[in-house]
Amino acid sequence: MSKIKLAFIGCGGMAGAHLNGYLELKRKGIDIFDIVALVDPVEANTEKFAHRIAEVQEFPIPTIYKDPEKMLAEQKPHAADICTPHFLHHNHAIMCLEAGVHSIVEKPLGVTIKATKKMIQAAEDNNRILAVAEQVRRWLPARTVAWAVHNGMIGDPQMFFAHTVGGSKINPDETIRNRVMTWRQNKLTGGGGPIFDFGVHYIDLLIYIFGDIESVHAYSGKFGDLKYKDTEGNVVEPTVEDTCIASIKFKSGVVGTWNWSGIAPGKSLSYTVYYGSKGSIYSGGVYPNSPQLQLWDDTIKEPSELIHEFVTKVDKADLERFFPQEVYPEPEKVTGDHGVLLEVYDFLKAIIDNRPPELGGWDGLKAQAVPIAFFESAQSGQVVTIDDVMEERVEAYQQEINHKWRI
Repeated sequence: MSKIKLAFIGCGGMAGAHLNGYLELKRKGIDIFDIVALVDPVEANTEKFAHRIAEVQEFPIPTIYKDPEKMLAEQKPHAADICTPHFLHHNHAIMCLEAGVHSIVEKPLGVTIKATKKMIQAAEDNNRILAVAEQVRRWLPARTVAWAVHNGMIGDPQMFFAHTVGGSKINPDETIRNRVMTWRQNKLTGGGGPIFDFGVHYIDLLIYIFGDIESVHAYSGKFGDLKYKDTEGNVVEPTVEDTCIASIKFKSGVVGTWNWSGIAPGKSLSYTVYYGSKGSIYSGGVYPNSPQLQLWDDTIKEPSELIHEFVTKVDKADLERFFPQEVYPEPEKVTGDHGVLLEVYDFLKAIIDNRPPELGGWDGLKAQAVPIAFFESAQSGQVVTIDDVMEERVEAYQQEINHKWRI
């Protein structure tokens, strides 16, 4: 193919970050694709996208659709970028894959394990790429942390602790918020709440650093009593968690806790720390974006020093794979939301080079299986293995969702 013909399915929310990535590739002279179609039921979304695309792509002018099925029949794109609500991911991806269209899908890949497995099967049956849009491990600090741990800089990995509690500014006496509840706050449409939505990012990073996860034991539920309104003004209650407290055991023997709450009033707290037999890597925030290495003897490498050491000492082939020269000629100066740019570039290059993407369907499934295991553990009150969740031997929490969407 001369150029990849790319379609967007879903042009709201996170799709804007994806579009930024594609447009930046065009600006860098990486002209290996054209955006030929935009699909979204909201006309304002597609119009905004079309206007931005016109700034860097004069021709072809993307055709606008409200229906992905019609778009696939008329445009016959090579690839699709799918950024629709979670409960639509499997329908849209399977539709594309069965039409012979390579697909990158926002995380979490599917609303349940069954949904994602059907997506993976469609990709395999039609010999097409299914990539998960996962940017966090592609950030420079995340690559640095994984490299440092894999190279024994903190000794043998042993423990991790990640804590993020929100310092909520919501008045606890306010029981009804004057805003419309979104699909993300409904278990049936979102699959779960924030620990599922953004949690797959952190779980993928943990798997990248420490390997596969064996089991979890978790509380996941609601401390808050907030209610919202629907589009007709009726009072409705969120059906997803506002808090999750989880213990995680890796197959390697590493153990740790991951605690998150968006409803905790007062003092906020957010950090992540990884311990080995010789030292630790600590960072404030949800993700390790400012990784400070500290050894048992109080030797410290500040984030800038550790990142510089990674860039200068990592295997050159790995550095090129992480940060291709044509995209980032100076990897140490990579800043901002480069993870999304790199994920879409990897997707495009995988198509051109006829190779798997760095993160395919099975990677997305493994990442989403862990927060789903949190929910299953909370519901059963028992330790839950990831293998049991992956093999659908434990799916009580998911049954309602599967039934709703006939998965």
